[in-house]
Amino acid sequence: MKIYILTDMEGVAGVVDSVNFASPGAKYYEKAGEFLTKEINAAIEGALEAGAGEIQVLAGHGGSTSIKIDILNPAAKLISGEWHYPAGLDKTFNAMFLIGNHSMAGTLDGNLNHTFASQYINSMKLNGKYIGEIGMTAIMAGWFGVPTVLISGDEAACREAKAIIPNIVTAPVKKGLSQFCAISLQPEKARELIKEKAKEAVSRIKSIKPYKVKAPFILDVEHKATEGVSSRYGRMGVQKINSRTTRIVSNDFIEVMRSW
Repeated sequence: MKIYILTDMEGVAGVVDSVNFASPGAKYYEKAGEFLTKEINAAIEGALEAGAGEIQVLAGHGGSTSIKIDILNPAAKLISGEWHYPAGLDKTFNAMFLIGNHSMAGTLDGNLNHTFASQYINSMKLNGKYIGEIGMTAIMAGWFGVPTVLISGDEAACREAKAIIPNIVTAPVKKGLSQFCAISLQPEKARELIKEKAKEAVSRIKSIKPYKVKAPFILDVEHKATEGVSSRYGRMGVQKINSRTTRIVSNDFIEVMRSW
């Protein structure tokens, strides 16, 4: 059984802002990477105990800097560096985990809420509906027939995932009070929860369907500044809708993921 673990940092217990934790070079960034890696290890341990045989982990935050490979569970392989979607994910995997995730931009109680690039993007809409990283990556997995069976993060991220995958297993490790404030579980307690929920998720793989959206895919990206449109218009079929919005239309979801 193969498990793909897509990771981020903003949904990790104890990581509550970018200035101190989630940005490379921040005062506690190295500690945040340790917290993240140990939460990933908890998911790996749970998956292995439930029968998983092969596990690949994508360093989804900071490329190569967020995950501490020297303390990563040796049962897993790490994908890091300058990757591009789908970053090793394919139809041979049985399930995908989302570890350390956050809610989409504009979620009032979402700790560290944003959509892909907080400094550049206000929001995204897919086929007319607002969408964040959780939805986009779950659809990407579904494109290959892979179900997204587990998410860890704050309560808002878990709620966002359940809205599109009702029977996904959730591991809420903190509660957002605002974008830069949260009530977190103590890290060891967070890891215990993630391990328990990972075991449950593997046991329920057959009952959770891949999340799929019918083509064509129309992705509208609202940029924070006009430069976002100027720099992207014309690339790989990117259309200009107005001074701050670009659009991508495709029947291939991987093309959409790579183009925006």
